[in-house]
Amino acid sequence: MAAMVESVNRGRTRRGADFVRADFSDNSGQFSAACFEESLVEPMLQWAKDGTCLLLTVELDSPSPDEPPRITVRGARPLAEVRTASSMLLEFEVLRPEVFGDLAMLLIPGGDGRGEAIARIHTATGAEQRVRLGSDFQIDGDLAERLASIEGLANVSLTARRGTANLRLVA
Repeated sequence: MAAMVESVNRGRTRRGADFVRADFSDNSGQFSAACFEESLVEPMLQWAKDGTCLLLTVELDSPSPDEPPRITVRGARPLAEVRTASSMLLEFEVLRPEVFGDLAMLLIPGGDGRGEAIARIHTATGAEQRVRLGSDFQIDGDLAERLASIEGLANVSLTARRGTANLRLVA
């Protein structure tokens, strides 16, 4: 799953090993997870300071049907590093046509880019039209964050696709 690290608290297990409990956010809201991988404790603290978006490998444990599942992080890497391993889909809503100039400068075609960009535009009748801007862009989490800060764009989402699995990050 893909999520942004919001905050991290360091702790020690009963056996004295370091671990972290982290708060994350994604398009569905916020959630907490524990990470007992000692090699990820220091990076997780830094990622929280930087507000880094991560690709998480998680394990869900549901002790009973009455309780929500517990999430344990088993692996993590910055989403910006994932671009070479996955095909990326960038979607966003265009609120004002003036933003197409910014998009033309930010969407870099070719190279090792394997990303597709789709704009959702509202027509004069109120209908939503999806427009495919291209399929060979260099797309990563940093680009999604830059687009999310542009006035006139909304609901920017980045999906990393590997095989049939989809991971979604909404900025």
